[in-house]
Amino acid sequence: MIYIIAFIILISVIVFVHELGHYLAARSVGVTVEQFSIGMPPTIYKYKPKNINTVFVIGALPLGGYVKIKGMLDENMDTEIKGADDELESKSALQKIWVLSAGVIMNIILAFFVFSAIGALDGDAVPANQDAVIDFVAPGGPAEGANLLVGDKIISINNIEVTNWKTAVSIVEKNPNQEIPITIMRDGESYQQNIKLSSGPNFKAGRVDQTIGLIGIAKDMQVKELSFVESFQYGYNRTAWSMVLMSSSLKMIFQGNVSKDEVGSVIMIGQMAGDAAQAGLSPFLLLMALISVNLAFINMLPIPGLDGGHIAVILIEVLMRRKLSVKARMRIQSVGMFILLSLMAFLLINDVLRLF
Repeated sequence: MIYIIAFIILISVIVFVHELGHYLAARSVGVTVEQFSIGMPPTIYKYKPKNINTVFVIGALPLGGYVKIKGMLDENMDTEIKGADDELESKSALQKIWVLSAGVIMNIILAFFVFSAIGALDGDAVPANQDAVIDFVAPGGPAEGANLLVGDKIISINNIEVTNWKTAVSIVEKNPNQEIPITIMRDGESYQQNIKLSSGPNFKAGRVDQTIGLIGIAKDMQVKELSFVESFQYGYNRTAWSMVLMSSSLKMIFQGNVSKDEVGSVIMIGQMAGDAAQAGLSPFLLLMALISVNLAFINMLPIPGLDGGHIAVILIEVLMRRKLSVKARMRIQSVGMFILLSLMAFLLINDVLRLF
């Protein structure tokens, strides 16, 4: 049950914020939003305020959401565009792009505030000090293989003097899979030997498409409590990190460097949401922030049916200095929907097969 509840909360919050962005942006430029829906049919609740022309809907299936913007050719294939002032089609290219990109912007803002909340709740893990003394040696790593011990002080790596831990890390990361000399101080005596570094993705910088050197040593960490201002700085840094992470992950996917076992649909998200919720509030919030950024990046892909696809069509019209016909746009939309539905089917089947 916790998996279902966690999934519903996670998806509902992220989708609501995304669609709220479209809704507010449309209203800001005088475009009517005919329907604001969270969840998919069948409808379990519907409300129409007296003073606005929007119907607010809650669907029974918590698998997404939708805003029906007047005068917009979207996945509903609604071609009823009359040129009224409150239709999206009557607005300038910049106004259209603003409305279409607002959902993505809101997802990034959500991630920023969620990361900031995590910083305020948990603080930030930082090294207890910056000296070049080894506090931890990873079992099976290059350092253990070279007989480095806890308490050893690093004097130099690759013939470069090491004065602090940051310098040591920087030198190691620049030499993946290389055999380099390392000098240490132990019991008042210095020792020099060669060590063969390993390698791995650069998770620290969010560049999973980038390989860095690893040595298998670490410093003791301590939790630094963050002030109100520092929490927002933490939120900004983590949001920027997650955006780099998602962009490099998408790059690896398009290059074919990601196994099909590493991607999934709503089933995988549900499993991750349940596991995160059981682990505590902060892990759940972390997952929410990461998926929010993920949704933002995916939505900006220039695939018809996604926000990025709609924006791509607008930019094409700007370059051509004329609008595409409704028929042409419907064809583009149909191709995009076929691609999206095929991808969703693949991911869903992949998830089901992984369960068995």
